[in-house]
Amino acid sequence: MSRETLSTRIKEFEGKHARLTRNANECCMYKVHEQLRNVNEKAYKPVLVAIGPYNDQSKVGQGFMEMHKLRYLHQMLKRTKGSVETYIATLNELEERARNCYGEHISHTPEEFVEMMVLDGCFIIELFHKYEIYRKTGDYHEDDPIFQMWWVRSRIACDLLLFENQLPFFVLDKLFGMSESNNTILHNRSKKLGEHVVDIDEEKDGITIESSTSTALVIQARLNDLALNFFSCFLPFEWNVDASSYNSTEKIKHLLCLDHEALTPSLLDMVHQRLMVGFRIKNAEFEHLLGLIHATISISLLDTEIDHARERQKARVKLKNAEIFKCLFGLIREAIIPLLAKMENMRKTIPYTRKFQKPRFQVIMVEIENEDWESIPFGSEFQEAGVEFNMAKKFKDGLFEILSWTTIPYAIELQEAGIEFDKAKKFKDLLAYRNRNEDQKSKPWETVQKLKRLLCLDKIENWKSVPYGKELQEAGVEFNKAKKFKRLLALRDIEARNIHGATELEEAGIKFKKVEKSNVFSIKFNNGLMEISPLSIQDQTETYLRNLIAYEQYCHPPYEVNYVYNYVCFMDHLINTLKDVELLRRRGIIHNNLGDDETISTMVNKLGHYVGFSTNIYARTIMDVNMHCRRRRNVWMAKLRRDYFNSPWAWISFLAAFLLLALTIVQTIFSIIP
Repeated sequence: MSRETLSTRIKEFEGKHARLTRNANECCMYKVHEQLRNVNEKAYKPVLVAIGPYNDQSKVGQGFMEMHKLRYLHQMLKRTKGSVETYIATLNELEERARNCYGEHISHTPEEFVEMMVLDGCFIIELFHKYEIYRKTGDYHEDDPIFQMWWVRSRIACDLLLFENQLPFFVLDKLFGMSESNNTILHNRSKKLGEHVVDIDEEKDGITIESSTSTALVIQARLNDLALNFFSCFLPFEWNVDASSYNSTEKIKHLLCLDHEALTPSLLDMVHQRLMVGFRIKNAEFEHLLGLIHATISISLLDTEIDHARERQKARVKLKNAEIFKCLFGLIREAIIPLLAKMENMRKTIPYTRKFQKPRFQVIMVEIENEDWESIPFGSEFQEAGVEFNMAKKFKDGLFEILSWTTIPYAIELQEAGIEFDKAKKFKDLLAYRNRNEDQKSKPWETVQKLKRLLCLDKIENWKSVPYGKELQEAGVEFNKAKKFKRLLALRDIEARNIHGATELEEAGIKFKKVEKSNVFSIKFNNGLMEISPLSIQDQTETYLRNLIAYEQYCHPPYEVNYVYNYVCFMDHLINTLKDVELLRRRGIIHNNLGDDETISTMVNKLGHYVGFSTNIYARTIMDVNMHCRRRRNVWMAKLRRDYFNSPWAWISFLAAFLLLALTIVQTIFSIIP
């Protein structure tokens, strides 16, 4: 390659692509990489409606929606008494910011790009508006084919949630705000809200009332409601989230009032994530519509998992006779590493820290001078949520005490066995010493062992049968806790991250039940009963799940939980054969609208291909399931019920035989007694 050619290419790159480096933080819309796309290419392509610059509407659905987009724009302008020139002028100011949101090079001119955003954005808003009227009154225009055929609406809903078929959410927010500028109902709501909104002016350090802020909040909430109202009818799963509870802190306050031992890494991490997702929804901080749906799924799932954590804590209070599970979950590495990454990211990311260093909406007691919120991890979020300082300090103390466990080898198993931190730390030092002097034998230790064998004490407490038994004994660990440590350590040999298929689990005594009233992707395991929220398998189910997973792969930081992928992996472990699908279908957990169990099994098993792993929110559930299956008593009881008591007649026969035996014994006794 000549020097002139390389120089020319560098200049072309500076002219066309250099901005990508300067605005990398704004980029949130990409094209799925080829390896992931090849698993199911159709799942990422629109069928009827093309949105954004990645897809050409004239080539999608044979141009079916081109005229409908223009028609919806015309109807929206007529309804709102607006002008297309005003919309174009407003979006001209956002053109560069919107273009920077796309990771791929866009060939559209600025004029074409703005016109595309106006046409696509107004179509989406008018569709949401029409659908709200349709659901409330059942009324629709007879000349509108979108509302005449249900399958068209269903397919459009699916197309609007494709990862490569998106508009930046701030574009929709701006267009919707302009279209609702004459809505007196929203303005009346904002006036009522404005009476209670106190905004801290960062420049003047004064307190001002901003009615525009309250109006923007109401408009954002209105757009969120319209979008969720539309998509909730077509998604293959349901969520049970009240819009008023998005930023509720009552549950979080209650959690921070729990005993010190209950503030575990997993629980602390969920509290933080719940706060963050709540603020995202409240302030409409989404990349696009797919991000809105994912945030709603996240907050729904977090609420469910927090409730499960509280239930586990109540159950353990009843078992105080054994100091097991001092940390509610004990999954140190699973939760602490994400927390550390979050804290480090908060220091490095300037816009993020500036946003939360001085909360916009806060009511604080200024007279309390010793409340150092900056010393509290995620203190600004707690402060904005209205959490009291002593509760936040409790959060900090519990967090940093648990952080110290991250340096201990086998921290999960040691904590699960109830071994105190001081002894665990001593165990760590002894283990490090042994590793440095692996070839050297400890003569005092050998002398002690010979003496124990002579006194037959070695048979009573066989420390040699315990991994790292020598170090645990020298650290002062009780033998019963060391044996529990041994059992927990054995879980690593059966892949604690994974579980068996549904049929095998049922053979091990685990029962499956559909959750009647639950949040999306809810999975709960307790005393051999696994409760799972229902999932409807239909034509678009794979498309929805694949695009939500793609969103997590590209738009989520690596330290955040990939909720949808976690759920898909869990179901992938449960479903290995046709019998697994049949079992879950009979229990009402899977609604098969495809008619073929083999198709469902194949689909679920391929969903996780070529996807990066992340922290597993179901890790505690998986560990509980594996521990249940390892108890022989559970397996024996399940086999007894399956082989000998699998029908009411078997129980009746058993009771009759038992009664006959009892009567025979009584008769024999009376015959012997004179």
